[in-house]
Amino acid sequence: MFVAAKYWLACGALALSLLPVTTQVVRAQTASAQANSAEAFEDLARRAEASLDSQPAEAANLYKQALAIRPDWGEGWLYLGGALYQLSRYAEASDAFRKGVELAPGVGTGWAFLGLNEAELGDQDQALVDIRKGEELELGSNREFETAVRVKAARLLVRASTFDEALAQLQPLAKRNENSAAVVETMGLCTLSLPDDMAQISAQRRAVVALTGKAAWANVSQHPDEAAADYRQLLVQYPNEPGVHYAYGLYLMETDLTAALAEFQKEVLNTPKHWPALLVMASIHIRQGTAEPAIQSLREAMKIVPAKYRWLCHAELGRANMTADNLDTAIAEFRTAVRLMPSNANVHYFLSEAFRRAGRKTDAQRERAEFEKLKVQQDPLAVPSLRPFASSGKN
Repeated sequence: MFVAAKYWLACGALALSLLPVTTQVVRAQTASAQANSAEAFEDLARRAEASLDSQPAEAANLYKQALAIRPDWGEGWLYLGGALYQLSRYAEASDAFRKGVELAPGVGTGWAFLGLNEAELGDQDQALVDIRKGEELELGSNREFETAVRVKAARLLVRASTFDEALAQLQPLAKRNENSAAVVETMGLCTLSLPDDMAQISAQRRAVVALTGKAAWANVSQHPDEAAADYRQLLVQYPNEPGVHYAYGLYLMETDLTAALAEFQKEVLNTPKHWPALLVMASIHIRQGTAEPAIQSLREAMKIVPAKYRWLCHAELGRANMTADNLDTAIAEFRTAVRLMPSNANVHYFLSEAFRRAGRKTDAQRERAEFEKLKVQQDPLAVPSLRPFASSGKN
């Protein structure tokens, strides 16, 4: 028994004496493995980047291998998404971009690319949310990429009949003289207020859209002579095409409100269901102090306007009735507008004015306070006005 005990003690002593050597060997092996892993990662990342533009399938494979070594590599997930996007593998690309923006949330291009993928997958609302986030974070210095993102966002907004926002997406491109066919055509759709897909309209209609876009682009990009000539040509060639007189009316609003109103009236005669023309007509009548024709236009618009613009019809009906000193009706309309669009600062402002004129001081103060709060959140320089649709003219 004693001999056995001495034997095991001797073995234990030997093991303890070898422990530092063993630890050094394990550490050396671990360091070697880590060095090899790092070297493999760098090689895969380098080869993936080199093949990203010319061989996206190869790049995607290489990025996947690199990400298996370093799964927290946010930039790698974004590049993997870019490779998969080129291959039209949009569902996989969206997954990669989501992981990328989770790890690198400050990269605007990642959010924008995610939005482009979501648009291809048919999730238009989420696509716009993510594209806007990308724009807020900035889209980088690649102008071709920025153009593609802005055009896609504008097309989505056009399909949703949100023409003023669509035009706002394109204006930065026009101001730097970006006049590609995609930009010009999309601007034409905005200015005509056509929620159409260019691929699904006739050749003649495409020609109308292209010429309208050319005229609107020239106006926004500060080429007044070219814009005037293009609009004249548009009226001569396509006087009865839907949206043409509306587009020309928008062009005239900056310089001749009476002539603009006449063009909107022509549009409604040609195209009775052109609700943007009805809304702008009403706005002009209110500015001119003529309430009854404004109310008539708004009642017609209410029958056909998309649901998202019903709040605007009620707000404009409130303004028209306030112009006519029908304060109870104005208050009711403004309240409906507030219920439908509580985040709009200007509606609260006009409701406060209606309350003030009706002698309802407490209600007026409450709505004025809400206006001031929302105005700061939306735009500290906001003025209390309602413009149904942005003009294609100078800002």
